[in-house]
Amino acid sequence: MGVRDRGAARESPGGRRVTRVIEAKRRIAVFDGHRLSDRAVDRIARAAASLVLLSSDALFDETARFRTLCPDVDIVDGGLVRGGVREAILRAAAQDCKMLAVATPLHRRRFLLEAVNGAIDAGEAGHPTVAVMVMRDNEVPGDVAVFSNTGEASGYGLAFALEIALRRGVSVARILPKKGLYVRRAAEVGHRADVEAGGYGVKVRYRKVARPLDTVLRGEFTLAVHSVLDVIGRRSTRAEPGAPARIQHDANVDAVLWLLRFFKGDVLLVGDAVRLRDGRGRVPEDSATEG
Repeated sequence: MGVRDRGAARESPGGRRVTRVIEAKRRIAVFDGHRLSDRAVDRIARAAASLVLLSSDALFDETARFRTLCPDVDIVDGGLVRGGVREAILRAAAQDCKMLAVATPLHRRRFLLEAVNGAIDAGEAGHPTVAVMVMRDNEVPGDVAVFSNTGEASGYGLAFALEIALRRGVSVARILPKKGLYVRRAAEVGHRADVEAGGYGVKVRYRKVARPLDTVLRGEFTLAVHSVLDVIGRRSTRAEPGAPARIQHDANVDAVLWLLRFFKGDVLLVGDAVRLRDGRGRVPEDSATEG
């Protein structure tokens, strides 16, 4: 299903220029592209206006391969990344990429902890919204599932789910827990994306279930989207500057870990203004950001 670009912005009734949430094509960063299959690269290329290639290994230069596989996409060499996915997220954000595509991680929990730290770093650097797309080797058929296993979610999570569903020509399944407080950060972004996607004809099915994660794992979906908001943890006062934060078990992070282990489709982790909080819900002074 093709996506016709209707313009990056529209004019509101009051005469203001409003930037669209859903982008027909977007600038996407790719980390360690040599680990991605050709089919995974093809899925990324369908969504990309340009690709910024980042690598942790100087021996791998994927520029020629990507230009062959993606002849209609602008390919940019983003350089060498020494700090793993954590640094890759920050570098991607600095290159104006809200999405970073990676291959299935070899060490899932370590990858997630690094990714959450990268989201925290990006937020502190003025880039609050980052999305990490874990690409499987093969595309799995089905709709896009966007869900919350905790009652917390981001409007950006819904926006990315709608955008990807539009490109893949499928519907969106919004799966929410029956019980628990539902908190949505950036709710206005999700609302605007919902309206824009409706204009494109993207269908959204709403479901409230007792166990959203189980529903997604047992269903047939091409992509699962889950948000990570604030996490409980702290930076050691004895650690060197830039040392990663120690993060306690977090229900949202754990849900993504289960997806990486058992879900066969692509997985999108959406970090929205992720901050460290202590066990009492406060933001530690050394983690607080301006604004």
